Amino acid sequence: MKLTELVVLANSNVPDDLPTLNVVENWGLTVILQLISLLVFFMVAKHFARFKFGGIVMTMILGGVVTFVVQNWSRVSAWVQAFIDTF
Repeated sequence: MKLTELVVLANSNVPDDLPTLNVVENWGLTVILQLISLLVFFMVAKHFARFKFGGIVMTMILGGVVTFVVQNWSRVSAWVQAFIDTF
């Protein structure tokens, strides 16, 4: 057999449902969002133990903002770019 025939035979057994980079990106996004959720939960528990309700509210607001930025990165980066372009 020639080398090209071996390459064709080797590639003929490749399945069609291989994972794409989109799957890896979604998995990474899920991991980051879970880490943010754990950090917010820890900070809320810490502020609750000290009875700092203002800290609890600020932690929840900041956690929501960070979660929004992570989930909508393309939109937020477009906003930042538009803001920079105005100056």
